[in-house]
Amino acid sequence: MDANREGFSADLLAPGAAGAFPFLLISGPYAASSTMLTLAARLALLAPLSVIDGGNRFNAREAARILRKLSAPDLYAALERIQLARAFTCYQLLALLEETPSSARATLVIDLLDTFYDESVPLLERRRLIENCLLHLRRLSLLAPVVASVRPPAPAQSDPTGLLETVQQAADTLWLQDDVFETGQARRSSISQLDLF
Repeated sequence: MDANREGFSADLLAPGAAGAFPFLLISGPYAASSTMLTLAARLALLAPLSVIDGGNRFNAREAARILRKLSAPDLYAALERIQLARAFTCYQLLALLEETPSSARATLVIDLLDTFYDESVPLLERRRLIENCLLHLRRLSLLAPVVASVRPPAPAQSDPTGLLETVQQAADTLWLQDDVFETGQARRSSISQLDLF
């Protein structure tokens, strides 16, 4: 896994020498939801994509605002290219990934670990489920870009479950948003930070 704090570029989503796409993990406050919305809007300008929302963070109104800023030629067509599914439990998140067919459609998973911090599910079960999720993310990355986001623990805390470390180790590239804990509020990612196209 390569850790990166530099600007986000289209190179991070390009296929490797073997033809498979990298599994990119973005770590930031609020699961980098602002960055993920911008990425979804930019990708929706070009082609259909799947968005799996694990933390109830996808805001269609915000995606439309971003598309307007990007001067989308057909706002409604771009929004229709985004296939959204929400998971409210770790079991649902795995089921959504299992049901996502391998195709040339990019997949974004917003707040991948949110449902996995539910302590009513035994830790061994959550570990088994996240391992299966990672297998499906890897399967999907064989044909199209896969990007997931997570929230890092506060600096004084660690992740006692080890789930964050498991996901970070599985990712090909880890992109850390700058100054994650600079203030109590997350800095909004600007569209210019996502120089994808």
